[in-house]
Amino acid sequence: MHPLSLCSLILAAVTVGWLAAKSKSGAHNTERSSRRRNDPPPAAASINTRLIIVMASSISFLLGSHLTLLFDRSTTRFSWTPDEANRMHMGMGPPMPQRLRPSRNIDIDRIEHPDDGLLHEKRPPGKFPVAIEGKHIIAHGKPRTASTLLFNMVGVSNFLYLMRHEPNLVSYIEPKYIKYGQPYGEYLREGPAETTKIYKTHIDLEKFLRYDAVIFTTATTSKEAAAIKSSLEKQGHDVAYVQDMERLKGGGIPRIAHDFAFGYDLPKDDEEEMVEYFSKWEILRQCCGEQMSKYWKNDLTPEVYKKVALKDHPHPFCADHDIDEIEKGFMETKLYSKLDAYPNMRPFNKPSLRDGELNGTYCSSYNQRIKTQALNFYGQPLPMENIRTGNWTEEEHSIFLEGLKRHGSSKPSKIAKMLETRTVMQVYIHMKDYIQQQIQSGNDDDDELVKVMQRPALEGGDLAIGDLALAYDETGKLILVDKTSMSEIQVQVQKPSDDT
Repeated sequence: MHPLSLCSLILAAVTVGWLAAKSKSGAHNTERSSRRRNDPPPAAASINTRLIIVMASSISFLLGSHLTLLFDRSTTRFSWTPDEANRMHMGMGPPMPQRLRPSRNIDIDRIEHPDDGLLHEKRPPGKFPVAIEGKHIIAHGKPRTASTLLFNMVGVSNFLYLMRHEPNLVSYIEPKYIKYGQPYGEYLREGPAETTKIYKTHIDLEKFLRYDAVIFTTATTSKEAAAIKSSLEKQGHDVAYVQDMERLKGGGIPRIAHDFAFGYDLPKDDEEEMVEYFSKWEILRQCCGEQMSKYWKNDLTPEVYKKVALKDHPHPFCADHDIDEIEKGFMETKLYSKLDAYPNMRPFNKPSLRDGELNGTYCSSYNQRIKTQALNFYGQPLPMENIRTGNWTEEEHSIFLEGLKRHGSSKPSKIAKMLETRTVMQVYIHMKDYIQQQIQSGNDDDDELVKVMQRPALEGGDLAIGDLALAYDETGKLILVDKTSMSEIQVQVQKPSDDT
């Protein structure tokens, strides 16, 4: 209990005691004089005395509570939530435990909300709410929108804030990636009350509305970022920041680091450490680990597993770097050492949460495994022993045709499983060549083949293979379309002559 609140309670007790003694003495004298005059006892006077006692004690307690609130507002960096402020106005005293709010340097005003009449916090533009003791952080974003950068920026900048203001709470930070189907509600509720959970997720944010969480999310453009922030706030979310790709591409790591340093009210030294740290981390993020750039990964992947659509987009950025030197330089930054001192903060010192611990050669070793084992998105080796290259055998083509009739042209992965000697990408290429050959030879009149090729379109989507797509024109005719120009490809169809 606050000292001033304790004083107010003592004052109220003393007042009640004094008035009670006074009233008892007065009532005794009145009763003696009444007996001499044979008058009835003055019950009304006794009731009035009790009312005076209750009113006096209530006024003294409420006065003490308001003095406590004014004292907290003027001398400490704690401020109340709407519920806590309401408790003070109702004379219920300060809540326990107190909840930490932004630092003393962040000017927080209290305004009366027109809907409920309670006091609410008004944050200056660009300032972030500090999530401590029951208020968690959700780093959200669509895949491939730098959501991992956002997640790490949130965790590291929050760490720097706590190191300056509440270092004893750093060990309660809990980073985690939440996937679809996981019991996120249980994760948010479990653990000590002091725990600040920083979760990365692609799940719909509506699912987190019931939990006391601060939202950081991503967008592709600044216009979309403003729209997302407005929409989420209308839904009731506490939105701290929306990172957009335009701002990231325009100003790079220094601009995003400045946004977070400003939001968490960090000094210039911390901002410079963040720029040094994330400038190297971003290279590792693109060129190393399970979530590296899909273009660089395709460059490293063995030929049989290369994705044809990505072959025209090489990644010279990663090829120009000595990845071991970048990894060692990253491990030598000041911020890396600070985070490494706390076991719960070490996940931020990796290219992604799914990667292993860095050791100076982790990245080059992982990249070598991609070259030799063709690792998939989850870091698992793809089959290499039975995969054939070169021309297809008659047996393989026969199995391909059977798979095409059974699964349709929209399921090349299932056809690849039937073959066991060809990758999905090889099936794509073979299917593309086969369909083109059939159209050029005039065999598209074959009812069975047309039925197979039409199946994706009949199910609501056009068939796309590489730069080609099968679609219907206005007349309902199945045509071949160039996806890059979205124009019909005029195929010269020649019927085979009788002597061929």
